[in-house]
Amino acid sequence: MTTDPELNRLRQQMDAVNQRLLDVLHERARLSRRIGSHKQSEALAVVDQVREQSMLKSLLHDLPPNGFPEDAIKTILQSVFAASRELVASPKG
Repeated sequence: MTTDPELNRLRQQMDAVNQRLLDVLHERARLSRRIGSHKQSEALAVVDQVREQSMLKSLLHDLPPNGFPEDAIKTILQSVFAASRELVASPKG
């Protein structure tokens, strides 16, 4: 741990953002499971590539200039979408 107060303050902010990110990911997992259960009860396909592409396009539409590059965001989102599909496909889903 550093004695630099500014660095410590920034790291505390980063820790808080990391926790919020984790909370949002868990919320998404819960919603994915609910959507999967609904799809199963209605005999709908689990994977909806059109919906995924639409979500991705919408999320990539207007990225801020000082954030992550588009390719990085695309990779992250595709990874989240894949993890969500795995949750739905798993026996516990």
